[in-house]
Amino acid sequence: MRKFSSVGVALLLAAGVVSAAPATAAPISNGVSCTKAGATTTVSGRKYKCSKNPLSTSLKLTWLSNDCLVAANNYVVAKNTSAVISANYTAQIPVIDLGIASENANKAEIQIKLDAAIARETAAKVKLAAAVALPVPTDAVAAAQLSTAKKALSTAVNSWTSAIRAYTSKISSITATIRKLEASKTLAMNKPIEMAAGIADSKGTAQLICTKGL
Repeated sequence: MRKFSSVGVALLLAAGVVSAAPATAAPISNGVSCTKAGATTTVSGRKYKCSKNPLSTSLKLTWLSNDCLVAANNYVVAKNTSAVISANYTAQIPVIDLGIASENANKAEIQIKLDAAIARETAAKVKLAAAVALPVPTDAVAAAQLSTAKKALSTAVNSWTSAIRAYTSKISSITATIRKLEASKTLAMNKPIEMAAGIADSKGTAQLICTKGL
């Protein structure tokens, strides 16, 4: 009987020791489970909030430092904004291509007119030079006719010279427009890539700040 009592006492004492030992909760840090969304606490001067991790698709609530939440939310906002902006840039490319094609076609038409004007100017200059080289007729009527021809040829040369300048200026303007369109296309093609790299850096920074255990 005494032996049984000793065993019973030993078991009761063991049970008392077990029941008296408090449950040790995991220290609060990034990634530690919590139950009340929005709850806050401060550990060693660092503020934590019970929340869903913006970097994860999981609905699980965990403690996250304020720095983690700020970095993670900034990444999410930047990612969503970047997606919209990148889509806009991508949508611009076919429009820009159409503009470049139109300007090139216009430039080709003006170039044809310029080439024709140069040819007409050259021909007029040759005729004017030939007329100038002619001796002045002694006959008054013939002399007047030659003078009139020279004036007409000179006017033609000046006219075609003006046309050449105008066509050349137009081509220069079109060329400048094409260059701007090409620069816009380059930007539209490269900007999404640059933004994607920036978003990746932002995510990497957020993941580092939100490292489990910090």
